[in-house]
Amino acid sequence: MKIINYTMLAILTVSTLAPIISQAQAGYRLCGQISVNGPVKIGLLKQVDVTASNNNYNQKCDEAIKNTKDIIESNTELKAMQWEKIKKSLCDDVGNRGFVNIGQSPDLCDNMGPKYIYKVTKQGTANATYEKQ
Repeated sequence: MKIINYTMLAILTVSTLAPIISQAQAGYRLCGQISVNGPVKIGLLKQVDVTASNNNYNQKCDEAIKNTKDIIESNTELKAMQWEKIKKSLCDDVGNRGFVNIGQSPDLCDNMGPKYIYKVTKQGTANATYEKQ
């Protein structure tokens, strides 16, 4: 009887967590920079393929961080903000840093393609906006 109860518990746990886990973009992480200290949250982010077949993902991530720094340095408003580097972070983890409203999926990668840097902006209760750079 205990084996059946443990089996049922395991099945219920997996079936409950599976939808949450499956929302993350498999093989992709975010690289770039975020500013989340003020009333406006801004991320300059790029999806990077970190699968085993992509041997140069560290280089691509470093390149994305450099490119986002260049964007920040060329804009007076952005330059005045405090920025934090994001390196190979899960899409959900970055989304949970203030870029989504309660009840929304924190997976920022759902709204981004892998070839571009995106400026993700979130202010107040409005939904985040995504702008290719």
